Amino acid sequence: MDVPRRAGRRVILNFHGIGDPPASVPAAEVPYWCPLDQWLPLVEVVAEAVHEGRPVEVTFDDGNVSDVQHALPALLKYGLTATFHACAGRIGRRDYLDEPMMRHLHEAGMQVGSHGWDHVDLRPLTDADLVRETRDSQHRIEDACGWPVRDFAVPLGSYDRRVLRHLRDYATVYTSDATTGARGARLVPRWSYVQGWSTRLVHDLACGDESVGHRLRQHLSMTVKRWR
Repeated sequence: MDVPRRAGRRVILNFHGIGDPPASVPAAEVPYWCPLDQWLPLVEVVAEAVHEGRPVEVTFDDGNVSDVQHALPALLKYGLTATFHACAGRIGRRDYLDEPMMRHLHEAGMQVGSHGWDHVDLRPLTDADLVRETRDSQHRIEDACGWPVRDFAVPLGSYDRRVLRHLRDYATVYTSDATTGARGARLVPRWSYVQGWSTRLVHDLACGDESVGHRLRQHLSMTVKRWR
C-alpha cells in the first residue's frame, strides 16, 4: 500500500557524513555517518523509489566535506537532488564545507539550507543567541553560496514554540521526528540514518511502510513540541 502517495504525504531521508568520519567529528555524531560501501546501494534504492514516482526526498545535515566528496557524485549519478544544511560557524573549517564547495552544490542543482551557527540545542538559548543561530546563520550561508536560503534543519531535533517563532522567515523547517510528513507542511519530520540501516529498511521507508499507530504517536509528539 503506497501510504505516502495516497495520503498526500512525503518521506524525507536525512543523512550526515558519508565515509570514514574524520577525527574532528564529535563522538556523538559518529553513529550517523554512513560507511562508503553502504552509501551507493542506499542511493540506488532511493533513486528507484523516486523514479517510480514515490514522494521521497533526501537531506544532509552538518555541512561535512563528504557532502561534496561522496554524497554529491552519487546523487548526480542517479539523477537525484538533495538539500544540504550547513552550520554557519563551521564554514571553511577543516573537514567542513567552504564557500566554493557550497556554491558548487548549488550549481549542481542542489539546495543549501541552514543548520544553525554552532550546532547547539536551540531551546535553552537567549533570544539574542537564537537570532545568531537562525537569522544570522541564514545570512552567512546566503553570502557563502550566493543564493537565498529558505530551509532550516533543527539541530539535535530540539524545538518548541519560541524556537519556531525565530524560524518564521524560513519556508521549511526540518525536524528529526522519524515519521512521514504532509505535503505542503512547513514543519517537516525526517527519518535520520543511523549505522545499521539496510537497503530493505530504506525501501520500506520510501514506500511509506509505517504503521498508523507510529505515525499518530510521532505527530502527537510534534504537536506537543510546537506548543510547549
